[in-house]
Amino acid sequence: MRITFLSTGAAEGIPAIGCECAHCQRARAEGGKLRRERSSILVELPGYTLLVEAPPDIRTLIDEANITHLDGLLATRARYDHIGGLIEFEYWPHPLDLLAEEHLYKHIREEYWAEHLDRIVFHIPYYPGVPLYFDKFILLPFSVRRREPIFGVLFQEVERRVRVIYTNDTPNRLTNYARYLMRGADLIIVNTPTFEPPKEDHITVVEAIRLHQEVGAKRTILTYISHRNKPHDELEAYVSTHPGVEVAYDGLVVEV
Repeated sequence: MRITFLSTGAAEGIPAIGCECAHCQRARAEGGKLRRERSSILVELPGYTLLVEAPPDIRTLIDEANITHLDGLLATRARYDHIGGLIEFEYWPHPLDLLAEEHLYKHIREEYWAEHLDRIVFHIPYYPGVPLYFDKFILLPFSVRRREPIFGVLFQEVERRVRVIYTNDTPNRLTNYARYLMRGADLIIVNTPTFEPPKEDHITVVEAIRLHQEVGAKRTILTYISHRNKPHDELEAYVSTHPGVEVAYDGLVVEV
């Protein structure tokens, strides 16, 4: 399983528009790993290449990564920074699956649809707790919030039994079911827009490290970083003292 972090920023990206904070000023001046576009990952599974999230910058991200083949898109939330780039795919040259829970799909149709997408995109509904079988791997979605449709997903290769958990816009208050899925995972990819509590609507870096230790994950990668968090080099230095925890950056490629 090969995972490319096309982009690793939170909803506003780094540097945030019009922001003059020290983090954003450094990102503008120095670039490199300090800059982050809005979050998206490419997951290359056995026989199936899946884009998870389609942020507004997706056209540029796909072009920079030289991606010419996709089998499907997976949506976890109907919000602009997660799905605002879907409209770009009305020009995609091949048919695409769109994996989205039914209520989530309804919101996407209402807010982010375009006329020609009906020719390209085929909706495949998923349901929390119900696995989707793809012969050589399983995709298992799970709910991460109750007030609106937001989902995490487990990817498991059948033969090797490798398990990867992806969560985005996840609060620290996870269900017991979600924590059970994370136990002993080979990799957890978790959103950490800010460094430490209080942050009720998102897990923080401090809490994610605690989660990594509690569930006994082999590896945890932090993503969805906002300009209110520490700059990449400072964050990297901090997590280096916690074995198995890493900080993603735009363009990072990992194999599991």
